[in-house]
Amino acid sequence: MTELVFDEIGYWSEIKLEIIEKYGAAYTSILKKQKLKKYYIDAFCGPGVHLSKESGEQVAGSPARALHVSPAFDGYFFIDLQPEKTDYLQRLCGNRTDVHIYTADATTCLMNEVLPEIKYEKFTRALCLLDPYGLHLDWSVIETAGKSRAIDMFLNFPVMDMNRNVFWRNPDRVAQDALDRMTNFWGDETWKQAAYAPSPQSDFFGAPEIIKQENEGIVAAFRERLRNVAGFQSVAEPLPMRNSNNAAVYYLFFASPKLVAEKIITGIFAKYRSH
Repeated sequence: MTELVFDEIGYWSEIKLEIIEKYGAAYTSILKKQKLKKYYIDAFCGPGVHLSKESGEQVAGSPARALHVSPAFDGYFFIDLQPEKTDYLQRLCGNRTDVHIYTADATTCLMNEVLPEIKYEKFTRALCLLDPYGLHLDWSVIETAGKSRAIDMFLNFPVMDMNRNVFWRNPDRVAQDALDRMTNFWGDETWKQAAYAPSPQSDFFGAPEIIKQENEGIVAAFRERLRNVAGFQSVAEPLPMRNSNNAAVYYLFFASPKLVAEKIITGIFAKYRSH
């Protein structure tokens, strides 16, 4: 088995973990009063521990933080493809019967094992974190979560990975596997209309040129897609996570079937928008 090496994370990822932990506590408090079964789903969960790039010290990951949220969730679903990470997480969780750990492809596991357990009609609800390593997530997961009317979702929208591998100034040079991953993540090829627009000018032969759009336009198009296609009633303005060069590494999306959830997360996001 591959030896486990903890991932190093930047301060923007530490902020993301703080946000999810804060919202988790608000979420479980509300659902406890409503007497609904509440679950935490963490795809691409990792081992539950990271290393801070700034300090070198260990940082509790999202699974470890979720386990300590109070009021507690009624159950936890943790998924990661790498066995060395799930093995470590299993040791971290001990013999807890409310924890279910899967060493599996996240999309397959979510669609076949986890999301079928979360049903509006069964009075089960879930807070779901989708934090993929790049574009390794299928739209079917996002749409299923939205149409369930039972899931609040945090989603890492990996715009830096998209810019590096897909959104090139000359899209004809992009590798086919990168195009396929982008289409699977977005759900169809309408990402092309979001990422590129015709230039008002033409080249020497009169053929229209295309211009790569800014991140904000692409992100806005995806936000509308979460509302209009996935069916989330509420999609908060996403929070850009920026590195020390002020470049957006990714955008943290939050979507929910409840409008009140957007009010809560908007207040939490506001505390971090100046970072």
